[in-house]
Amino acid sequence: MKKMFSKINKEKVFNVLILLVVIGLYIAVALLIYTNFRERKRQEISNGIIDKIDDVIEENENNPVTEATVSYGGFKYTVLGKLRIRKINIYEPILKENTASAYNTALVKMSGPDLNENGNVAIGGHNFMRGNYFIKINRLRKNDVVTVTDLTGRSVDYYVYEYGIRSADDASYLAQPDNENEKIVTLVTCTKGGKERYVVKARAK
Repeated sequence: MKKMFSKINKEKVFNVLILLVVIGLYIAVALLIYTNFRERKRQEISNGIIDKIDDVIEENENNPVTEATVSYGGFKYTVLGKLRIRKINIYEPILKENTASAYNTALVKMSGPDLNENGNVAIGGHNFMRGNYFIKINRLRKNDVVTVTDLTGRSVDYYVYEYGIRSADDASYLAQPDNENEKIVTLVTCTKGGKERYVVKARAK
């Protein structure tokens, strides 16, 4: 009798484990589908904003501006320009708003001068562990090219000279250069759930 009950209990445990595995697989698939949908939607918005940026550049050819408000998908965005890194297939608008909503949409100017002016401009982007976001900046190495286009239509190539992990308390990478004639772009994203920052610095030649 005890052996029979023991066998029944083992079967129940086994069945429960199988059920948990199946539920876990369903959840994993659902999360994957949702993540892919979110990234496709975000990329659609990002591409739409870039099209608007190109329109702004063309419309203001004779009267250049440093920022402009554009509308897309029922929302308004203050755009500053766009960033391209061909090596890692990144092509994103740069927004002025330093908000959670802006970070969920595109790249954001964190600090510094106007785009492509002398000084150090920091540009932040989310690390969603997939898609066209800043997780991939950890693949950049010395002399890789980061291209920034401002609303005057001017594109400047910046060449990577420094990269690595910084603590969340270290903001030294935002400092302005000693040489006032230098043009620097600093790319920033979070790692380890926001406990660290991955930073890439690039300089115009």
